[in-house]
Amino acid sequence: MKTMTILRGLAVLLLGLASACTAAAPREPNVVVVTLDGVRAQEIFGGMDAEIARAADEDGEDAGQFDRYRGDSAAQRRARLMPFFWGTLMREHGWIAGNAALGSRVRLGNRMRFSYPGYAELLTGVPRDDSVTSNAAIQSPYPTVLEFVRERLRLPRAKVAAFGSWDRFAGIAEHTRGSITVNAGFMPFVDSDPGIRRLDAIQAQARTWRHERFDAFTAAFALRYLERERPRLLYVGLGDTDEWAHAGRYMDTLEALALADRFLQTLWQWLQSQPDYRDNTVLLIATDHGRGRTVRDWSDHGPDVEGAQDVWLALAGPGQARRGELRQAPDLRQGQIAASIAALFGLDLRDMEPGAGEPVQETLRRP
Repeated sequence: MKTMTILRGLAVLLLGLASACTAAAPREPNVVVVTLDGVRAQEIFGGMDAEIARAADEDGEDAGQFDRYRGDSAAQRRARLMPFFWGTLMREHGWIAGNAALGSRVRLGNRMRFSYPGYAELLTGVPRDDSVTSNAAIQSPYPTVLEFVRERLRLPRAKVAAFGSWDRFAGIAEHTRGSITVNAGFMPFVDSDPGIRRLDAIQAQARTWRHERFDAFTAAFALRYLERERPRLLYVGLGDTDEWAHAGRYMDTLEALALADRFLQTLWQWLQSQPDYRDNTVLLIATDHGRGRTVRDWSDHGPDVEGAQDVWLALAGPGQARRGELRQAPDLRQGQIAASIAALFGLDLRDMEPGAGEPVQETLRRP
């Protein structure tokens, strides 16, 4: 009897020790990266641009429709445009750099100032003006941070994934085809869920642009993949904002940004509802390039468009002590994003790209 009592006591003690060890063990980090194509700092930090809206009203584009985004201050306008981003994400969980009015700047290193070169810099760590000079459908000439993380952590292919509205992400996301999971443009997305299967069946029929599906499809597929495969690193490239801007449709551009905000809300709330993602997942949000600063050129970007070099960067999640907008901060470069992604996994991007800059985390630690 005494022996049984002792054994039971030891079992309880061992179970308690095992539970304590499990609770104390650090969980593996996860990173989700979301890019909003061609979103100007003006809308991110100031909401609707009154002058551009006025010009659109005068053209009869959307008379009266802009009222929902009006406000007496930049803070009011941006909160009406992106209520989750500004009301919850940046207030409670993270920070954003790139508001030049507050002494914070994020700039492109590449001279091209359009999409593929912007993504190449963002994902490989340095400008690639020697080899990425157009938006042609080429495979990335250099390995990306997505491939680097997968290789160094020895992850299964399914644990690093990229979903993009633009079909060019099929090449942008990886140097070696098949090294990570990629779904871009109008690629099929195979899944057992009947709703997702229906979306997959109609994505190519609901086509407005030749090389890009609507973000609603990309968002749905990425969220389902996140739920199904539980990746450690997920990249989501949304593109509606850039397409509508190129068309000169300012109201649609604002609506696309508002929809992106709702996607971020759904994504963040889901991450926080999952034990394996809650409080150990960093959400990084950025853009590939800026646009012109005036009513005349707001829809344009490229080497000769002033303002297209101005971008922004936001981080939310564990380890982000700062909140809201950075003020009087060190200048940051687009290429530092790749190093920052690697650093969140405890890796040094310079092991892949010796010319890479330091992670933004290190830059901001300096006095």
